Amino acid sequence: MKHTIYICIFFLCSCANVIAPSGGPKDTEAPRLLETFPKNNTSSFNQSNIIFVFDENIEVNEINNILISPYTTQSPKISINKNKLKLEFEEKLFPNTTYLLSLNDVIKDVNEGNILNKLNYKLSTGDKIDSLTISGTVIDAKSSEPLSGVWIGLYKNNSDSVLYQETPKYITKSSKHGVFSFSNLPKESFYIYAIEDLDNNLKFSIPNEKIGFYNEKVLSQTEDIEIRLFDETAVADSVKEISIDSLTNSFGKLIIDSLPKKPLIVELIKGGNIIYRKNGSNNMSIDSLTTGIYSLRFIEDKNQNGIWDSGNLINKITPEKVTLYPKEINIRENWDVIVEWQPNL
Repeated sequence: MKHTIYICIFFLCSCANVIAPSGGPKDTEAPRLLETFPKNNTSSFNQSNIIFVFDENIEVNEINNILISPYTTQSPKISINKNKLKLEFEEKLFPNTTYLLSLNDVIKDVNEGNILNKLNYKLSTGDKIDSLTISGTVIDAKSSEPLSGVWIGLYKNNSDSVLYQETPKYITKSSKHGVFSFSNLPKESFYIYAIEDLDNNLKFSIPNEKIGFYNEKVLSQTEDIEIRLFDETAVADSVKEISIDSLTNSFGKLIIDSLPKKPLIVELIKGGNIIYRKNGSNNMSIDSLTTGIYSLRFIEDKNQNGIWDSGNLINKITPEKVTLYPKEINIRENWDVIVEWQPNL
């Protein structure tokens, strides 16, 4: 008996009686910021240090988490005295510039080690605090998975050597969900680059570091930018040949409908292996599939060579775009599964 399933998605112990005196409940709260000198959002800043005062004694948790944007070549000096943290700049700040200081996860309390996860401070060496933003996401070019801990930089220059020789003017890091955001920017335009930065120098200096870029100049106050991080040496995955015994296996059929009329590659994946790959730009049918759970991947085939191609920094070529079908596909015996979908390519 033949059945049909339609799937439609539109994008988008103690024995003694001794009782120890109780010291009260365990402290589980992070240090709380009471005040700063000078105050947060200070303009016309002309000092060399900032003092943060907390409600309990503190110590350093991870000093390397200090992030200052615009980028400073010398890291600030940090000193702690009981409940006070002093941050001293080791170089002169730019005039008429808004600075954002991020001290996320930098300090913790002395007694229980509770970490202060979020602490930001803004200042301006000019007469106003800039307020524009640029935000987006970083994903792996090949898998489309979001990437955390990736450095994203804003540059004024877009030369071939910028990522090899220059440090960015503004820097930030992607979150665990791949999200990045620059805030308190001036009304200017920038080029955006991203780097895995295995050697922590904010430059593209190791051949297998993953990099990415946005191929248009971006104005401050821009959202939803997507950067695809790629390895220039990466190649397309091979298709795994699977031996099928028609006497012991059950089979179903997959029909893919409503594909865009443009060059693309369709890949069917089972158990982490690509078992089917075909070029297509219209409806297609895949017969005699063994029963089980599959995933579906679509690749933009810009050069129409039948395989996924990575990017190239020097030539400003972005990797071919990959889109994953957002649901698992369950192939069942003697059923036709029809997928109607317009991949965002």
